[in-house]
Order: sequence, then structure tokens, then C-alpha cells
Amino acid sequence: MRVISLLLVAAALPAQTFFPPGLLDPQAQRYSEFLKALHEPSLWELSQHDSKAEAYRFFWLRTFDHPVAIRLVVRPSGSGWVNLRVTTGQGGYAHGRISRYSVSWATKAKTQSWIAAFDRAGFWGLPTLPPPDDAIRLDGAQWIFEAVKNGQYHVVDRRSPVPGDPVRTLGIDGLQLVRHHLRLRAGEIY
Repeated sequence: MRVISLLLVAAALPAQTFFPPGLLDPQAQRYSEFLKALHEPSLWELSQHDSKAEAYRFFWLRTFDHPVAIRLVVRPSGSGWVNLRVTTGQGGYAHGRISRYSVSWATKAKTQSWIAAFDRAGFWGLPTLPPPDDAIRLDGAQWIFEAVKNGQYHVVDRRSPVPGDPVRTLGIDGLQLVRHHLRLRAGEIY
């Protein structure tokens, strides 16, 4: 009986909303399902409830490789906590289950370095989606970045950004934050 009560209470809780309504449609639901599988919190909801919160996330969905979320939560001191989560799935097909989870402390210098990378990329001024083009892309990777600062929320979504693209550079910088916990071969970065 107690298990049934807990299930009913859990079912009555409001679902997390990961992105502002309509912003990433039609991908928002798919991305939300992957973020739930990664046990990631909603940065959009955080921005709505805590104007002092500062957090940055790189959410990486590679068609044939494991989904990855790297989240930096900035502390008032300027240092931060880096959360890495990886599932067993493939970003183009299925979520899988958590296979790797780590939390590590980032010095103030490392924390500020990734924040500076967001600034160099012009993150807050980038459009959420790139201009439409006629290219047909079957495989690749979604590079999704979110940030919350001073009550503001922004998300940028790109498909397999090329070397030299500021969004790709930002992702490579994010991967450097977790290089001791996530080892990648060159062919796995696309």
C-alpha cells in the first residue's frame, strides 16, 4: 500500500519543464527526455525561481555515441561544481541509463575560464537556432548549451558545428573540464 501511495504522489508532482514553451519545438520534448534520463535538473526552471543562480550546461547528443551532460554550477566564491553525466544510450536513438556520474570541484580559475569561453563565443547574443539552410543532415551531433545568470536563461542549439565555430570551441572547452573523467578519441568528437 505504501508503494502505491508513493507512486500516486510522484504521479501528481508537476513535470519538469526544461525549455521555454515553443522555443526548441519540435526537439524540446526529445531533448527533455534525454535530460531526464541523465537525471539533470531544469536550468529554465532554476532561472524562474532563483535570480542569484549561475549555471552552465553542455548537453551533447551524438547520433552513435553516449549522451553527455556537463554542468557547471557556480558558487558565490567564484569556484564551482562540475557535474558529468553519461548514459548507455545513443544520442540518435535511445536514452539508456546512467553509466557514468561524477561531481568534482573546479577552482575559481577553471570556473571563470569556462565562463569566459561563453563570453568569447558571444553566447548571450547567439540565436537559439541557426538560420535555416537546405542541407540534409542524417547523422551528427546536437551541441546544446544552456546558461542561467542573474535570472536570465539562454539556450543555443547547433548541429555538428565545424572547427572554428565558437559553439564548437565552447564545447571543446567544456570537455576539458571533465577530461579526467571522460576520455574521448578524436573520431568521437563530431
